[in-house]
Amino acid sequence: MSRYVPWLLVALCFALGVASRSISDSFVVFVPALQHAFDASRSSVTVIYSFALLAGGTGAPLAGWIVDRFGLRTLTVIGMSAAALATASASQATEIWHLYLGLGIVMGFGGASLGGVLSSSLLGRWFPSRRLGVALAVAWSSSGAGAIVVFPLAQHLIVTQGWCQAYIVFALASAAFIPLLLVLPWRRIELGALGPARLHASTGAGPTVGEAIREWPFWALTFSFGLTSVGIFSLVPQAMVYLLERGMDGAYAARALAVAGFLTPLGMVGFSWLADRGGRRLAAVLAYACSIAGVGALALVRGPHDDIWLWLYVLLFGGSMGSRGPMISTLATLRYRGAHFGRIYGLISIGMGLGGFFGAWIGGLLHDFTDGYAAVFILSAAALALAAASLGSEAGARERLGR
Repeated sequence: MSRYVPWLLVALCFALGVASRSISDSFVVFVPALQHAFDASRSSVTVIYSFALLAGGTGAPLAGWIVDRFGLRTLTVIGMSAAALATASASQATEIWHLYLGLGIVMGFGGASLGGVLSSSLLGRWFPSRRLGVALAVAWSSSGAGAIVVFPLAQHLIVTQGWCQAYIVFALASAAFIPLLLVLPWRRIELGALGPARLHASTGAGPTVGEAIREWPFWALTFSFGLTSVGIFSLVPQAMVYLLERGMDGAYAARALAVAGFLTPLGMVGFSWLADRGGRRLAAVLAYACSIAGVGALALVRGPHDDIWLWLYVLLFGGSMGSRGPMISTLATLRYRGAHFGRIYGLISIGMGLGGFFGAWIGGLLHDFTDGYAAVFILSAAALALAAASLGSEAGARERLGR
Protein backbone atom coordinates (compact mmCIF):
# COMPACT_ATOMS: atom_id res chain seq x y z
CA MET A 1 0.00 0.00 0.00
CA SER A 2 1.36 3.39 -1.02
CA ARG A 3 2.92 5.54 1.63
CA TYR A 4 0.59 8.29 0.48
CA VAL A 5 -2.58 6.42 1.48
CA PRO A 6 -2.51 7.55 5.15
CA TRP A 7 -2.41 11.18 4.06
CA LEU A 8 -5.15 10.61 1.51
CA LEU A 9 -7.27 9.39 4.42
CA VAL A 10 -6.35 12.54 6.33
CA ALA A 11 -7.54 14.50 3.27
CA LEU A 12 -10.81 12.55 3.32
CA CYS A 13 -11.41 13.39 6.99
CA PHE A 14 -10.54 17.00 6.21
CA ALA A 15 -13.01 17.22 3.32
CA LEU A 16 -15.82 15.66 5.33
CA GLY A 17 -15.13 18.14 8.11
CA VAL A 18 -15.42 21.09 5.71
CA ALA A 19 -18.73 19.77 4.36
CA SER A 20 -20.15 19.39 7.87
CA ARG A 21 -18.36 21.26 10.66
CA SER A 22 -17.31 24.30 8.61
CA ILE A 23 -20.87 24.76 7.43
CA SER A 24 -22.17 24.34 10.98
CA ASP A 25 -19.65 26.88 12.29
CA SER A 26 -20.76 29.41 9.65
CA PHE A 27 -23.80 29.89 11.88
CA VAL A 28 -21.97 32.84 13.48
CA VAL A 29 -22.37 34.72 10.18
CA PHE A 30 -26.09 33.90 10.04
CA VAL A 31 -26.88 35.22 13.54
CA PRO A 32 -27.85 38.83 12.55
CA ALA A 33 -30.02 37.61 9.65
CA LEU A 34 -31.76 34.96 11.77
CA GLN A 35 -32.31 37.37 14.63
CA HIS A 36 -34.00 39.79 12.23
CA ALA A 37 -35.98 37.15 10.31
CA PHE A 38 -37.52 35.62 13.42
CA ASP A 39 -37.64 38.82 15.50
CA ALA A 40 -35.80 36.93 18.24
CA SER A 41 -33.51 37.80 21.14
CA ARG A 42 -29.79 37.11 20.94
CA SER A 43 -29.96 34.23 23.41
CA SER A 44 -32.83 32.52 21.59
CA VAL A 45 -30.77 32.55 18.38
CA THR A 46 -27.39 31.57 19.83
CA VAL A 47 -29.04 28.65 21.64
CA ILE A 48 -29.45 27.06 18.19
CA TYR A 49 -25.69 26.72 18.04
CA SER A 50 -25.79 25.53 21.63
CA PHE A 51 -28.03 22.65 20.59
CA ALA A 52 -25.62 21.79 17.77
CA LEU A 53 -22.75 21.63 20.23
CA LEU A 54 -24.83 19.64 22.72
CA ALA A 55 -25.89 17.14 20.07
CA GLY A 56 -22.31 16.98 18.82
CA GLY A 57 -21.16 15.91 22.27
CA THR A 58 -24.02 13.76 23.50
CA GLY A 59 -24.31 12.15 20.06
CA ALA A 60 -20.65 11.14 20.06
CA PRO A 61 -21.20 7.95 22.14
CA LEU A 62 -23.82 6.88 19.57
CA ALA A 63 -21.38 7.66 16.77
CA GLY A 64 -18.73 5.66 18.62
CA TRP A 65 -21.10 2.73 18.99
CA ILE A 66 -21.93 2.88 15.26
CA VAL A 67 -18.28 2.77 14.23
CA ASP A 68 -17.45 -0.01 16.71
CA ARG A 69 -20.48 -2.06 15.63
CA PHE A 70 -21.07 -1.28 11.93
CA GLY A 71 -17.85 0.28 10.66
CA LEU A 72 -16.63 3.46 9.04
CA ARG A 73 -18.79 3.40 5.89
CA THR A 74 -22.01 3.40 7.88
CA LEU A 75 -20.79 6.16 10.16
CA THR A 76 -19.72 8.47 7.33
CA VAL A 77 -22.86 8.00 5.24
CA ILE A 78 -25.12 8.62 8.24
CA GLY A 79 -23.11 11.69 9.25
CA MET A 80 -23.09 13.32 5.83
CA SER A 81 -26.78 12.55 5.29
CA ALA A 82 -27.52 14.29 8.58
CA ALA A 83 -25.51 17.37 7.56
CA ALA A 84 -27.32 17.65 4.22
CA LEU A 85 -30.74 17.11 5.81
CA ALA A 86 -30.06 19.70 8.51
CA THR A 87 -29.17 22.53 6.13
CA ALA A 88 -31.96 21.61 3.69
CA SER A 89 -34.54 21.72 6.49
CA ALA A 90 -33.15 25.03 7.76
CA SER A 91 -33.82 26.65 4.39
CA GLN A 92 -37.51 25.81 4.82
CA ALA A 93 -37.88 26.90 8.45
CA THR A 94 -40.82 29.14 9.32
CA GLU A 95 -40.48 29.02 13.11
CA ILE A 96 -37.31 29.34 15.13
CA TRP A 97 -37.85 25.97 16.79
CA HIS A 98 -37.47 24.39 13.34
CA LEU A 99 -33.87 25.60 13.42
CA TYR A 100 -33.39 24.08 16.88
CA LEU A 101 -34.16 20.68 15.36
CA GLY A 102 -32.36 21.09 12.03
CA LEU A 103 -29.30 23.25 12.63
CA GLY A 104 -29.20 22.19 16.27
CA ILE A 105 -29.85 18.52 16.86
CA VAL A 106 -29.52 17.00 13.38
CA MET A 107 -26.50 19.09 12.34
CA GLY A 108 -24.88 18.46 15.71
CA PHE A 109 -25.13 14.71 15.28
CA GLY A 110 -23.73 15.01 11.77
CA GLY A 111 -20.74 16.83 13.19
CA ALA A 112 -20.29 14.18 15.88
CA SER A 113 -20.26 11.45 13.25
CA LEU A 114 -17.77 13.19 10.97
CA GLY A 115 -15.52 14.78 13.59
CA GLY A 116 -13.28 13.41 16.30
CA VAL A 117 -14.87 9.95 16.47
CA LEU A 118 -14.25 9.37 12.77
CA SER A 119 -10.76 10.84 12.53
CA SER A 120 -9.48 9.18 15.71
CA SER A 121 -10.97 5.78 14.83
CA LEU A 122 -9.65 5.93 11.27
CA LEU A 123 -6.27 7.64 11.53
CA GLY A 124 -5.32 5.78 14.70
CA ARG A 125 -5.08 2.67 12.47
CA TRP A 126 -2.68 4.30 10.01
CA PHE A 127 -0.27 6.51 11.99
CA PRO A 128 2.28 5.70 14.73
CA SER A 129 2.08 7.67 17.97
CA ARG A 130 4.96 9.98 17.04
CA ARG A 131 3.02 11.26 14.01
CA LEU A 132 -0.57 10.79 15.09
CA GLY A 133 -0.94 14.24 16.65
CA VAL A 134 -0.09 16.11 13.45
CA ALA A 135 -2.33 13.84 11.35
CA LEU A 136 -5.28 14.41 13.68
CA ALA A 137 -4.54 18.13 13.75
CA VAL A 138 -4.76 18.34 9.97
CA ALA A 139 -8.10 16.49 10.05
CA TRP A 140 -9.42 18.69 12.86
CA SER A 141 -8.29 21.83 11.04
CA SER A 142 -11.02 21.38 8.44
CA SER A 143 -13.44 23.64 10.29
CA GLY A 144 -10.97 26.50 10.49
CA ALA A 145 -9.56 26.08 6.99
CA GLY A 146 -13.03 25.68 5.56
CA ALA A 147 -14.04 28.98 7.16
CA ILE A 148 -11.71 30.77 4.74
CA VAL A 149 -14.17 29.92 1.98
CA VAL A 150 -17.40 29.16 3.83
CA PHE A 151 -17.67 32.31 5.98
CA PRO A 152 -17.28 34.86 3.14
CA LEU A 153 -19.46 32.68 0.91
CA ALA A 154 -22.17 32.59 3.55
CA GLN A 155 -21.98 36.37 4.00
CA HIS A 156 -22.17 36.89 0.22
CA LEU A 157 -25.13 34.54 -0.19
CA ILE A 158 -27.00 36.11 2.73
CA VAL A 159 -26.56 39.61 1.32
CA THR A 160 -27.32 38.75 -2.32
CA GLN A 161 -29.83 35.89 -2.10
CA GLY A 162 -30.95 35.58 1.51
CA TRP A 163 -30.16 33.16 4.30
CA CYS A 164 -32.62 30.49 3.06
CA GLN A 165 -30.88 30.21 -0.31
CA ALA A 166 -27.52 30.09 1.44
CA TYR A 167 -28.56 26.99 3.34
CA ILE A 168 -29.84 25.34 0.14
CA VAL A 169 -26.39 25.80 -1.41
CA PHE A 170 -24.75 24.25 1.65
CA ALA A 171 -27.18 21.31 1.63
CA LEU A 172 -26.28 20.48 -1.97
CA ALA A 173 -22.56 20.71 -1.18
CA SER A 174 -22.89 18.21 1.68
CA ALA A 175 -25.11 15.82 -0.28
CA ALA A 176 -22.55 15.63 -3.11
CA PHE A 177 -20.23 13.58 -0.86
CA ILE A 178 -22.66 10.72 -0.20
CA PRO A 179 -22.13 8.78 -3.49
CA LEU A 180 -18.36 8.86 -2.96
CA LEU A 181 -18.68 7.51 0.57
CA LEU A 182 -20.77 4.59 -0.64
CA VAL A 183 -18.11 3.31 -3.06
CA LEU A 184 -14.87 3.80 -1.11
CA PRO A 185 -13.03 0.54 -0.18
CA TRP A 186 -13.82 0.76 3.51
CA ARG A 187 -13.01 -2.87 4.24
CA ARG A 188 -9.40 -2.33 3.21
CA ILE A 189 -9.25 1.08 4.87
CA GLU A 190 -10.35 -0.43 8.18
CA LEU A 191 -7.48 -2.94 8.09
CA GLY A 192 -5.01 -0.14 8.75
CA ALA A 193 -1.39 0.40 7.74
CA LEU A 194 -0.23 -3.16 8.48
CA GLY A 195 -3.26 -5.00 7.22
CA PRO A 196 -4.81 -7.81 9.33
CA ALA A 197 -2.04 -7.64 11.94
CA ARG A 198 -2.77 -3.97 12.61
CA LEU A 199 -6.51 -4.64 12.64
CA HIS A 200 -6.02 -7.35 15.26
CA ALA A 201 -3.98 -4.93 17.41
CA SER A 202 -6.46 -2.10 17.02
CA THR A 203 -9.40 -4.30 17.93
CA GLY A 204 -7.71 -6.08 20.81
CA ALA A 205 -9.01 -5.98 24.32
CA GLY A 206 -7.76 -2.58 25.41
CA PRO A 207 -9.45 -0.78 28.31
CA THR A 208 -13.18 -1.31 28.70
CA VAL A 209 -15.60 1.55 29.16
CA GLY A 210 -15.98 0.70 32.84
CA GLU A 211 -12.23 0.63 33.39
CA ALA A 212 -11.79 3.97 31.64
CA ILE A 213 -14.40 5.91 33.59
CA ARG A 214 -13.01 4.75 36.94
CA GLU A 215 -9.68 6.52 36.34
CA TRP A 216 -8.68 10.19 36.45
CA PRO A 217 -7.28 10.44 32.87
CA PHE A 218 -10.77 9.88 31.44
CA TRP A 219 -12.17 12.74 33.50
CA ALA A 220 -9.17 14.99 32.84
CA LEU A 221 -9.79 14.68 29.11
CA THR A 222 -13.55 15.08 29.53
CA PHE A 223 -13.17 18.22 31.68
CA SER A 224 -10.64 19.59 29.21
CA PHE A 225 -13.12 19.23 26.36
CA GLY A 226 -15.94 20.71 28.44
CA LEU A 227 -14.16 23.74 29.87
CA THR A 228 -12.45 24.54 26.58
CA SER A 229 -15.82 24.50 24.85
CA VAL A 230 -17.28 26.84 27.45
CA GLY A 231 -14.38 29.23 26.95
CA ILE A 232 -14.56 29.17 23.15
CA PHE A 233 -18.28 29.01 22.47
CA SER A 234 -19.41 31.53 25.05
CA LEU A 235 -17.58 34.04 22.85
CA VAL A 236 -17.39 32.86 19.22
CA PRO A 237 -21.12 32.90 18.32
CA GLN A 238 -21.29 36.56 19.37
CA ALA A 239 -18.00 37.77 17.87
CA MET A 240 -19.51 38.90 14.56
CA VAL A 241 -22.31 40.85 16.18
CA TYR A 242 -19.91 42.32 18.75
CA LEU A 243 -17.74 43.71 15.97
CA LEU A 244 -20.76 45.09 14.12
CA GLU A 245 -21.94 46.83 17.29
CA ARG A 246 -18.49 48.39 17.63
CA GLY A 247 -18.90 49.96 14.21
CA MET A 248 -16.89 47.48 12.14
CA ASP A 249 -17.97 47.02 8.52
CA GLY A 250 -19.73 43.67 8.08
CA ALA A 251 -17.63 42.49 5.14
CA TYR A 252 -14.42 43.59 6.88
CA ALA A 253 -15.40 41.75 10.07
CA ALA A 254 -16.28 38.61 8.09
CA ARG A 255 -12.88 38.71 6.38
CA ALA A 256 -11.15 39.09 9.74
CA LEU A 257 -12.98 36.05 11.10
CA ALA A 258 -12.08 34.18 7.92
CA VAL A 259 -8.41 34.96 8.56
CA ALA A 260 -8.86 33.58 12.06
CA GLY A 261 -10.17 30.45 10.39
CA PHE A 262 -7.06 30.36 8.21
CA LEU A 263 -4.81 30.61 11.27
CA THR A 264 -6.71 27.93 13.18
CA PRO A 265 -5.38 24.97 11.14
CA LEU A 266 -1.87 26.40 11.29
CA GLY A 267 -2.15 26.58 15.07
CA MET A 268 -3.59 23.07 15.26
CA VAL A 269 -0.71 21.59 13.30
CA GLY A 270 1.93 23.73 14.99
CA PHE A 271 0.86 22.99 18.56
CA SER A 272 0.36 19.29 17.74
CA TRP A 273 3.82 19.16 16.14
CA LEU A 274 5.27 20.54 19.36
CA ALA A 275 3.28 18.02 21.40
CA ASP A 276 4.43 15.09 19.24
CA ARG A 277 8.03 16.19 19.70
CA GLY A 278 7.82 15.68 23.44
CA GLY A 279 6.29 18.92 24.64
CA ARG A 280 2.69 17.89 25.25
CA ARG A 281 2.26 19.88 28.47
CA LEU A 282 4.12 22.91 27.10
CA ALA A 283 2.01 22.86 23.93
CA ALA A 284 -1.22 22.70 25.95
CA VAL A 285 -0.33 25.55 28.33
CA LEU A 286 0.95 27.75 25.50
CA ALA A 287 -2.21 27.20 23.45
CA TYR A 288 -4.46 28.21 26.36
CA ALA A 289 -2.31 31.26 27.13
CA CYS A 290 -2.72 32.48 23.55
CA SER A 291 -6.50 32.01 23.68
CA ILE A 292 -6.84 33.91 26.96
CA ALA A 293 -4.71 36.76 25.59
CA GLY A 294 -6.93 36.80 22.49
CA VAL A 295 -10.03 37.21 24.66
CA GLY A 296 -8.41 40.25 26.25
CA ALA A 297 -7.55 41.72 22.84
CA LEU A 298 -11.14 41.40 21.62
CA ALA A 299 -12.39 43.11 24.77
CA LEU A 300 -10.24 46.13 23.84
CA VAL A 301 -12.00 46.59 20.49
CA ARG A 302 -14.10 49.67 21.21
CA GLY A 303 -14.62 51.25 17.81
CA PRO A 304 -14.21 50.80 14.05
CA HIS A 305 -10.61 52.02 14.14
CA ASP A 306 -9.31 49.56 16.78
CA ASP A 307 -7.78 47.38 14.10
CA ILE A 308 -4.71 46.45 16.12
CA TRP A 309 -6.80 44.80 18.84
CA LEU A 310 -9.00 43.08 16.28
CA TRP A 311 -6.01 41.56 14.51
CA LEU A 312 -4.36 40.57 17.78
CA TYR A 313 -7.56 38.70 18.58
CA VAL A 314 -7.44 37.07 15.14
CA LEU A 315 -3.79 36.08 15.61
CA LEU A 316 -3.92 34.86 19.22
CA PHE A 317 -7.43 33.46 19.54
CA GLY A 318 -7.78 32.26 15.96
CA GLY A 319 -4.34 30.69 15.92
CA SER A 320 -5.02 28.66 19.07
CA MET A 321 -8.80 28.21 18.97
CA GLY A 322 -8.94 24.64 17.73
CA SER A 323 -5.60 23.36 18.92
CA ARG A 324 -6.86 21.53 22.00
CA GLY A 325 -9.18 19.19 20.07
CA PRO A 326 -6.35 17.31 18.32
CA MET A 327 -4.33 17.24 21.56
CA ILE A 328 -7.19 15.69 23.50
CA SER A 329 -7.96 13.25 20.65
CA THR A 330 -4.32 12.19 20.44
CA LEU A 331 -4.05 11.61 24.18
CA ALA A 332 -7.32 9.65 24.18
CA THR A 333 -6.21 7.52 21.21
CA LEU A 334 -2.84 6.70 22.77
CA ARG A 335 -4.43 5.72 26.07
CA TYR A 336 -7.61 3.94 24.98
CA ARG A 337 -7.23 2.50 21.48
CA GLY A 338 -8.70 -0.98 21.21
CA ALA A 339 -12.05 -2.66 20.72
CA HIS A 340 -13.90 -0.13 22.88
CA PHE A 341 -12.18 3.04 21.70
CA GLY A 342 -15.14 4.48 19.78
CA ARG A 343 -17.42 4.33 22.79
CA ILE A 344 -14.80 5.62 25.22
CA TYR A 345 -13.89 8.53 22.97
CA GLY A 346 -17.57 9.23 22.40
CA LEU A 347 -18.14 9.51 26.15
CA ILE A 348 -15.15 11.84 26.49
CA SER A 349 -16.64 13.99 23.72
CA ILE A 350 -19.79 14.53 25.80
CA GLY A 351 -17.72 17.10 27.67
CA MET A 352 -17.24 19.06 24.46
CA GLY A 353 -20.95 18.98 23.69
CA LEU A 354 -22.12 19.97 27.15
CA GLY A 355 -19.48 22.68 27.43
CA GLY A 356 -20.37 24.09 24.03
CA PHE A 357 -24.09 24.04 24.80
CA PHE A 358 -23.84 25.78 28.13
CA GLY A 359 -21.10 28.10 26.91
CA ALA A 360 -23.05 29.43 23.93
CA TRP A 361 -26.32 29.55 25.86
CA ILE A 362 -24.92 31.21 28.98
CA GLY A 363 -22.88 33.59 26.85
CA GLY A 364 -26.07 34.76 25.16
CA LEU A 365 -27.90 35.03 28.49
CA LEU A 366 -25.06 37.05 30.01
CA HIS A 367 -25.20 39.48 27.11
CA ASP A 368 -28.97 39.89 27.36
CA PHE A 369 -28.90 40.20 31.16
CA THR A 370 -26.02 42.69 31.38
CA ASP A 371 -26.60 44.37 28.01
CA GLY A 372 -22.87 44.10 27.43
CA TYR A 373 -19.98 41.73 26.92
CA ALA A 374 -17.75 42.11 29.99
CA ALA A 375 -19.27 39.09 31.76
CA VAL A 376 -18.91 37.04 28.59
CA PHE A 377 -15.19 37.84 28.38
CA ILE A 378 -14.66 36.94 32.04
CA LEU A 379 -16.49 33.61 31.66
CA SER A 380 -14.45 32.73 28.57
CA ALA A 381 -11.06 33.50 30.13
CA ALA A 382 -11.85 31.72 33.42
CA ALA A 383 -13.05 28.54 31.69
CA LEU A 384 -9.94 28.43 29.51
CA ALA A 385 -7.67 28.80 32.54
CA LEU A 386 -9.36 25.86 34.29
CA ALA A 387 -9.15 23.77 31.13
CA ALA A 388 -5.42 24.43 30.93
CA ALA A 389 -4.94 22.91 34.36
CA SER A 390 -7.01 19.83 33.48
CA LEU A 391 -5.37 19.09 30.13
CA GLY A 392 -1.93 19.87 31.50
CA SER A 393 -2.27 17.09 34.07
CA GLU A 394 -2.92 14.38 31.46
CA ALA A 395 -0.35 15.82 29.03
CA GLY A 396 2.24 15.66 31.77
CA ALA A 397 1.30 12.08 32.54
CA ARG A 398 1.76 11.14 28.89
CA GLU A 399 5.21 12.76 28.87
CA ARG A 400 6.19 10.69 31.90
CA LEU A 401 5.17 7.55 29.99
CA GLY A 402 7.65 8.63 27.33
CA ARG A 403 5.43 8.37 24.24
